[in-house]
Parts: sequence; C-alpha cells; structure tokens
Amino acid sequence: MKNLLLLIISFPVFASNVSISYTQGNSLILKSDSCETLLNEYQKVCELRKSIEPSFEIPNIGNNECKNNSDGSLRVVISNCLTPFMKANQNQRLKKDGANCWGTAMSLKKISPKPRFVWSKEMIYWQESPICRKIEVGEEKIPGDILNIYGPEYIFERDEYSKGDAFFDVLYPNRRLDSPVASGYSGFYNFLHSETYVSKNISFGKESPNKLDRFQFNPIGEVYGRSRDTLCQENQSLVPSLRENENERQNLRETRCKGYVSIAYRCQNFTAFFEDNISNSYQREIYEETLELQNIQNELFALMKGKTISPTRVKEVVQIADKASREALVALESQPEKIEEMVLSLKFFTAHGLRKSLEQALLIEATELL
Repeated sequence: MKNLLLLIISFPVFASNVSISYTQGNSLILKSDSCETLLNEYQKVCELRKSIEPSFEIPNIGNNECKNNSDGSLRVVISNCLTPFMKANQNQRLKKDGANCWGTAMSLKKISPKPRFVWSKEMIYWQESPICRKIEVGEEKIPGDILNIYGPEYIFERDEYSKGDAFFDVLYPNRRLDSPVASGYSGFYNFLHSETYVSKNISFGKESPNKLDRFQFNPIGEVYGRSRDTLCQENQSLVPSLRENENERQNLRETRCKGYVSIAYRCQNFTAFFEDNISNSYQREIYEETLELQNIQNELFALMKGKTISPTRVKEVVQIADKASREALVALESQPEKIEEMVLSLKFFTAHGLRKSLEQALLIEATELL
C-alpha cells in the first residue's frame, strides 16, 4: 500500500539531473541520482514557502528524506514545504481560463489572495514601483524571485490598447509607441512571460491563462521563451527595449540571443508593503475597499475549477467592479503622490480583474482580447 501513495500521476520532465512529478495526494516528487542535489532542492522549495509565509518554520531536512527508486535513482517527496495553495491546486486540471503567468507570480507576493489575470502593463507598473526592484548584476537569485522573459515583438494585426494600456494613458500619456510595421517583427522586445524562481533547476508558475495550462513546478530550462544560452539568461546588465518611450528599433533576431532574454526581479509582499507605507485615512480607506474587492476575487477563483455563480451575483460583481475601477481612474487623473498612486492602482487593477474573471468564465461578454 505504501507504493500506492507515491503513484506518479504526471509524466516526469527533466531539468538538469532533476525530474518533477506528483503523488496521488498532490505532494511534489523530485528525482535525481544525487541525494545532495535532492536535499538542496528540498531546501529551496522550503525557502520559497518561507518567502511567501515569513512565519513558516523550515524543517530540518536530513539524508533520510532521500528514498531509493527501483531504477537505482533517488527521490524526495515534498509536502510540508508546499503552501496550502500549491498543495490544493498544483498539477490539477482546470475547467475555465483564468489566471495567467503574471497573476500567478504576483499572487505569491500577495497582489491577490489567489492567482488572477494580470496585464503586462500592470506587471510593468509594479516592477517599476518601489515594491519591486531589478536584481543587481552579480547578485545571487533566491527562491521567490521573478524571472521575466522577453522575446521579439511580432505584430499579427492592428495593435489595440487593453485595459492595462488605458491605465498607462492616464499616468504616462504617450508612453506607448505605435507599431512601425503593419505586421511582422517590430524591432522591439515583447514581455512574454514570468515565472517564480526556486532554484537553478526548478521554477513555479502557470504558462498562460488557458485552462490547459496548470499551476505547477517546472524545469527551469524549459520555462517558456527562456533562452538556452546562459549569456541570455538573467543577464541583469540588459535593458529590453519595449515599444514605448521613444525607444529605437533593433534588429533583435541578428543578436546572439535572437531577441530572447530573461531578467530577474525581486518584489516585496504587497500586504506588508502597504501596511508599512499607508500614511493617512484616505489611503487606508482605498486600501480597505481594495481588500473587499480581493475577497470577491478569491470567490471567483473557483470559476477556474468549474464552479459557477448566479446571474444575480454576476450582475452585482460587474457593478462593483466597474464602479471601483472608475473611481480609481478618476482619482489617478489628479496625479497623486506615489503611495496614494500605488493604492489607487491596486484598486483599479483588482477591480478589472473581477470583470476579467467573469469574462474568462464566459459569464459576461468579453470587452477585450486576452
């Protein structure tokens, strides 16, 4: 019966000499031919949880955690160092589209109680804000850091603004450039993907908002869009030139990296940051309103798993979301000081996240392209 508890329910995938799979009870299995490697990976997974839950106590990890496999390799089974969200949701089949890579990465920083859809412009906003920073050249990556993947931008059709761009139009008018080509490669980078760094072997994330893409640990060498060339991996000296701010076009496909590079960022816990930096009753009021919106988003996460809500509740959530986003956008037009701007921005995007979740669950008509 013991062997049944370690029934692998997904095909193993390989990163370096570490493979990833899951037990029937949804624990994480790491397999390698080196106990030292496995214990190090175990420690890194525990450190990831510690970065998410500062009160978490990392357990003592001894050689007895390494178990023998019938093929002569070794394994560790990790359960106690997975967050409750990971234990409940990793590698599980989803029924509806929903959270994307950015929402998954930032949910570990508590931008929301559970992952939601996050826009690329929203991600850029937070990473340019005091809550995040680009890791310095030569600085060591740690579990919980975020890997941003950039690739050459390709224009498939007429470029249209998303909700995230409407937000930027208020704070940074004319920041986004028109595409220099009707279709084809524009000569700029495109922000493709983000994943949470765990170790030199593994990461955690969700590839896209598509329901077929699961929340899971991944071989870091197979992260979507991440170059296999080590010079292009987390090269902190690079500044990907996006189509904005009068940046100049480049022949990216002729470079060594072919336009595919990754950059590492470190972000703080959103809850802790705002609790430490909110300085007046108005900011507190906005933040409390946003927490109420986040509670609704927490409710809507179940839509991804096939649950539904009544038409009356759908209508109510849409009204709440639209009212909150309008209020935030109007307040942002006055160009408030930075912390107030950040609280309002969190309210704005959280509100839009509610509408987006309903659209992805096919409960209301979509107002934008995914």
